[in-house]
Order: sequence, then structure tokens, then C-alpha cells
Amino acid sequence: MLVHFIQVVKNSPPERATTFKTIPIQKDSVTVQWSRLFHIMFVELSHKIYYFIVAQNTYNQSTIINKIINPSDRCENINEFFNETIVNWHLLHRIKCYHLPFHQRQSPHNLSCFYDDVHLYLRENYGNQRLANCFEFEHNMKFDCSGQSGCENGARCFQDSPLCAQTSICTCPECFY
Repeated sequence: MLVHFIQVVKNSPPERATTFKTIPIQKDSVTVQWSRLFHIMFVELSHKIYYFIVAQNTYNQSTIINKIINPSDRCENINEFFNETIVNWHLLHRIKCYHLPFHQRQSPHNLSCFYDDVHLYLRENYGNQRLANCFEFEHNMKFDCSGQSGCENGARCFQDSPLCAQTSICTCPECFY
């Protein structure tokens, strides 16, 4: 599983760092240790299968986060709840509808997050309203560790930081396990 950490930076695009963890056979839990600042955390169990873990307004470096991943934590693709007409609209037109899935409290779309081709959207409770708060997220990011990847057989390279990485890891396609 990939664990994505997003750091919100004032007046700049969010910074993303990703690490990889394997869930051992016969186990249903994993421990992830992360020493860098982050505000949003979610996991990717398979390509574009995301689960929201936590959003924290203020980073607390000594926080221990215990999370049981539930089906309601899955971030759905917009194709799963918008009709084809809306999905095919231009992003600027379509995005005006993006608060609607969060308002359907009694429906199966009691979402905590969803995504399209460009953004990831998190539900934000603002008073009595549920709003869509978004950030750009590269779903098909080129993972070459700044051109220095030693990964082979189509493996993707992940770094602990996009700017000054201290560690990197190769994740192999499932067929190479």
C-alpha cells in the first residue's frame, strides 16, 4: 500500500510525499512511522483506490494516529456518483456540482472524499454545511526519483520528500511479487 502525506503550504501548492508499506500475510494492520510535517494522510491500496485517513489543521509531531479503514473512508471517483453528462462537462463547469455528494447524508454517498482526473476533494464541515475542499493530486505521477531511479521491471520509485529526499523505495508491479 502507498501512504500519501500532504503538507499544506501557505501561498504555494501542497507538497506531497509518499511511502510504501506491505501488509504482511495473515495480518490486518500495519504501522507507519513518519517524521515529516503533514496535514493530510491517505492510503492507496491499489492504483487509484484511495482511503482517507486523517486531516489535521495543526501538525502535532508526537501524534499517534490509530485508524481502522472502513468502506466509508474510500474516496470514490466522480464516475461512481455523477451521471455521464456531468462527468463530461469541462472541469470549471463540473466543479460547481462537487459539493452535492457531501449533502446527500442519507444516501450511500456519505463520502469523506472523492477525486477526478485533476484533484482530490475532502469533505470539510463548515458550520452546518458540508463543503468540498480540494487540492491538485497527480494520480499518474512519474515516479523516477528526480531522474535518479534505480528501479527495474516497471517498478515505481517513491521518495520521502519531493525536494531533498533522504530515502527512496521501489515498488514492483503485482506480477513481480
